[in-house]
Amino acid sequence: MKSPFLDAMRRATDATRGGDLAEATRAIQNALSGAAPQAPRADDFDGVTIDSTTGEASESDTKTARSETIPMLSQTYRGAAGARDYRLFLPPQAVDGLRGLVIMLHGCTQNPDDFALGTAMNVIAAREGLAVAYPGQTPTHNANSCWNWFEPSHQQRGAGEPAILAGLAAELAEIHGIPAKATFVAGLSAGGAMAAVLGATYPEIFSAIGVHSGLPAGSAQDVGSAFAAMNGGGMATAQAVKPGARTIIFHGLRDKTVVPDNGVRLFESMTKAFPNAALHRAPVEKGLTRLRLVLPDGTAVAEHWEVAGLGHAWSGGDRAGTFTAPRKPNASEAFVKFFLDPKG
Repeated sequence: MKSPFLDAMRRATDATRGGDLAEATRAIQNALSGAAPQAPRADDFDGVTIDSTTGEASESDTKTARSETIPMLSQTYRGAAGARDYRLFLPPQAVDGLRGLVIMLHGCTQNPDDFALGTAMNVIAAREGLAVAYPGQTPTHNANSCWNWFEPSHQQRGAGEPAILAGLAAELAEIHGIPAKATFVAGLSAGGAMAAVLGATYPEIFSAIGVHSGLPAGSAQDVGSAFAAMNGGGMATAQAVKPGARTIIFHGLRDKTVVPDNGVRLFESMTKAFPNAALHRAPVEKGLTRLRLVLPDGTAVAEHWEVAGLGHAWSGGDRAGTFTAPRKPNASEAFVKFFLDPKG
């Protein structure tokens, strides 16, 4: 089978030999963004349709409604490590106060508004009383608006993008009175990989993380090793096996941009971080595997969802956004349930 990663590397090598470094850089960045193998607005789920919360087979998704457009605020966070613009959703009715805060990290070539539409997270947040912030990466910091999960300067506590995103979360939690241990982060692809970095480096801020089609923290140290990691050959650093934030993982078994072995490695790192946790296989319908790692007190420290037929796209997402698979299971619903109900 032809590999888009190898094709991209060959193009980059040929361009480098020809002295066209700009073209070589574009080839590498396009592959890292998933642009070559992925049609951005395609429904990338052609397997069985499953309800993620009940485990029952659902009806056809042909009647999937477009996410309603919910107003969001435009804000900017500035900290010692740098600044980023972000979009902020506040639920219109939260009479008992906000229940939590979710930081949502988009994937390469996406933006905050696109990601909000595609995940439909604001619809769930309005129901559950959650604030949601969507930081935006810019072409200034990455040509394809990817979070720089593969660069050492953005993998450590106290510097780079982890410090910026953790600072944003802490500031919003203070301003809006977010309860203790109720700040979460989730992301897709490069955003999922950065969520894993945040769970490893700032577990006192992010009590739980959601990694959709992403990679473990420390999987790569440069562009070359990023290719290897995305294709299943990466090796997470020791920081990934230290006890960190509770983690829920979603990955499609047809993902050719970030292969599903990465989700497996992330879940395995959680089993090493919590050796006293028991492994449970939750009952689900054909086409879905859901593993749970549960502590003796009933707290689920990790979940691993593998979806047959799903490629590199947000499971259960809305067609209004890019890189979405509008059929169930609904990752946004599963993430919020995992975040808010540790023993559910």
